[in-house]
Amino acid sequence: MLLILVTSLLLPVYWGALIFIVLGGLAFIAGYPKHGIYVVIAGIVACYWGWHWSTEFIEPSCYRSQVAVTGSVVSLPVKYRSASGELVQRFRLAGAIHGLMDCGSPSSLMVYGVSGAQLIPLGAKVALKGRLAPNSSQWNLGSVPDQAQWLARGIYGRLNVSEVVVLTAPSGYLNRLREKLAGALEGLEGPYRAVGLLEALVLGTGRSIVQSDWGRFRFLGITHAFVVSGLHLSLVFFGIWLLSRRALIFIWPYALIKRDWAILPALSVATIYAGLAGFSLPTQRALIMLFLGGLLRLTARRSSLWQIFITAALIILITNYFAILGRSFWLSMAATGILIGVVTKLTPKNFPHLRGWLLRIMVTQVVLVLFMAPVTVFWFGQMTLAAIIANVLLVPFIASLMVPLALVGIVCVMLWGSVDNLAWQSAVAVGMGVLRSAEALEQVIPDSAMLNPFAGVASHRLDDTTIELSVLDVGQGLSVVLAAAGQTLVYDTGDAPPLGASQAQKVLIPYLDRLGTKDITIRVISHSDRDHSGGLADLEAHYPTKSAIGYAGAPCRVGEVLFRSAELTVTVLNGPGDDNDGSCVLKVRHAQVTILLAGDVSAVREREMIRYWRNELKAHILVVAHHGSDTSTAASFLKWVDPALAVISAGRANRFGHPRAGVLQRLKERGIGILDTSREGGVTITVRPQDIDIESMRDGNIPYWLSLP
Repeated sequence: MLLILVTSLLLPVYWGALIFIVLGGLAFIAGYPKHGIYVVIAGIVACYWGWHWSTEFIEPSCYRSQVAVTGSVVSLPVKYRSASGELVQRFRLAGAIHGLMDCGSPSSLMVYGVSGAQLIPLGAKVALKGRLAPNSSQWNLGSVPDQAQWLARGIYGRLNVSEVVVLTAPSGYLNRLREKLAGALEGLEGPYRAVGLLEALVLGTGRSIVQSDWGRFRFLGITHAFVVSGLHLSLVFFGIWLLSRRALIFIWPYALIKRDWAILPALSVATIYAGLAGFSLPTQRALIMLFLGGLLRLTARRSSLWQIFITAALIILITNYFAILGRSFWLSMAATGILIGVVTKLTPKNFPHLRGWLLRIMVTQVVLVLFMAPVTVFWFGQMTLAAIIANVLLVPFIASLMVPLALVGIVCVMLWGSVDNLAWQSAVAVGMGVLRSAEALEQVIPDSAMLNPFAGVASHRLDDTTIELSVLDVGQGLSVVLAAAGQTLVYDTGDAPPLGASQAQKVLIPYLDRLGTKDITIRVISHSDRDHSGGLADLEAHYPTKSAIGYAGAPCRVGEVLFRSAELTVTVLNGPGDDNDGSCVLKVRHAQVTILLAGDVSAVREREMIRYWRNELKAHILVVAHHGSDTSTAASFLKWVDPALAVISAGRANRFGHPRAGVLQRLKERGIGILDTSREGGVTITVRPQDIDIESMRDGNIPYWLSLP
C-alpha cells in the first residue's frame, strides 16, 4: 500500500491512479481479497488527494492582483525584517477563505508583510487586503522542488498584505490557550535566547530561537530536541502513565487488575501537549503510535512495534497524502524506524549493568547518526558526527529537566496566571546552561565533524570533451554555472532574502555538489545588486575560489580572456562589475555553440556594446539581460546578437512583472525560442563534439504536482 501511494506521485496525471483501483478490483476477483482491498484503498486515496490538489490553484490571471479576503489565523505569527529593514510578520491563513471570487479556492495561504507592531491573535478571524501570488516553484538538479515543501505543509499561495483588520477574538479553547501561553512567554523575564528555547518546547515553534543558535544546534545535531516530536510526547505520556498508575494503586488498588486505566490520562495529556505544539507532523506520528499502542494495552491485545509504526505511517498518508513530499515525514519516520530496530536488538538483557546501559545509549546514538546519514544528506546536504556526543551530553537535560518544567509552568499559567512561576524560571536557567554547554561543545568539536560524505563525488560526471552551462532557477535573480574539463565557472549567486536561506545555500551549492565540485576556478559576480550577489558569502564559505572577478573581486576588463582551452574561450565584453550598466558581460565561445551572458545591462549600454563589438556580439544562445526588463534587450541588440534561443531568469509572478510583454514580443518577432526559468525551472545546455542538448526541468512527462497552471 505504501509503495502504491509513493508510485502514484510519479504519475503525469493524478487520475492515472485509477489504474490501481482497477488492478485492486481484479486482484479481489482473482481470489486475493486482502491485497485487492489494500490496492483499491491506496488508489482511492491517491485519486482523492490528486483531485484536491487540482482544486487549490490560484488562477494565473489573478497573480499580483489586489484582493480583499477574510479567513482565520491558524499559526503563531513570526516576526522578521523586510528587505527595507522594517519589522514585519507572517502567519498562515486558513479556514473558509472568502473574497477570492474568480481567483480560485486555495484552502490555505501564507500571509506576509503584516506590521510587526500589530497584534494578530491565533485563532482570530481577520480581514485582509493585499496582492495575491502563487507559491515559489523553483526546481533545479540537486535540490528538492519548492512545490514539494509547500504541498507537504498544505499551503497553496501567498498574500502580500497592505492592511489587516482583526474581526473576532480567538475561537476554540486550544487556540485561546496557545495565545495565552504565547503572551505569557513574551512577558517572561530572563535571557531572550533561553526564553526562545522554552517557547519552542511549550508551543512547538522555533520562531524566537535566534539563527546563530539554530546553526549551532544543526552543527551539534540536536535541533530535534527543540522541535516537539515523538521524544517529547513519549516522555510526557510515560511520565503521566507512571504517575497515574501510582495514584490508581493508592486510590483503588484493584483498578489495574483487568485494564491499565492509567493509559487514558496519559493519552489525554499527550494529546493536549500535541495540540499546544500545533499538531505538527512529528507529533501526529507520535500521537497515532501512542494511541495505537495504548489502546492495544488497554484492551489486553498485542502487536509488534513495526505493525504500529507502519499503521501510523498509513494513517498519516491517508489523512495528509502530500506529507510524504516533506522532509519532516522522512526525518520523523526514518528516526523512529531506526530506533525501533535498535531497541528490538539491543535489549536490557544484553546490558545488565550501569556501564552496559551507557554503552547501549552510545551504540544507539552511533547507529542513529550513521543510518540517518542518507536522509539528512538528502534533505540538508550534510550530516554531523557531533550528534553522537551532543545527544548524549545535552538531550538528557532538555528531556528530563526542561520539558517537565515547561509542562509544570503551563499548569501554573492556566490555574493561577503566574507567568514568572518557579518552574519556567528554572527551565530558563536550564536552557541557559544548555546554550552555554552547546557553545563550549562547538568550540571543542572540530568543524570537520559537519560533513557531506559524498562531497567531491560527482553524481553527474562530464567527460573532457563536454561542457555544461546551467542557468539555475533562483527565482528573481541570476546564477549560471559553466562546467568543463574539471573547471568550474560561477556567474552570479542569486538573491539572499532577509527571511530564509540564500539562493546559494538553496540552489547553487547543491548543484555544485552534484557536479562533485571541490573548488571554483573562476567566480564572476556581474554587479553588486543583491539578486546577483546575495549568496556570495555562503558560496565563499563553502568552496575555495581560485580567481574572483567583478563585484568583490578584480574588475572585469573589457576584452580580457578569463579562460581558454582547446575548444572553449570565455571573454569579457563589458565591465567593470559595479552597477547594472557596469555588469560583467561574458561571451562563452565553443566550437559548437556561443553563449552570451548579459548581466543587467540596459539598452543604453547595449548600444555602446554594439558600437564597440559589432559582429563579435553574435551568439547562438542569449541569457537575457535584467530578467526580461523593458529597459533592456532592445531590437537593435537582438539584431546584432541574432540568437536562436533566449533564456530568461526570473521569479514566478515577481513584483516587477518580468519578463515584460514588450521583451517577449521582440523575441518572438525575430523567431527566437524562449525558455523562462519561472516556468521551465533550471535550464541546462550540454555541448558535446557531436551534438548539443538543451533541457529544462519541466521538459517531457513530469509528476503532475510539479506542473504549473
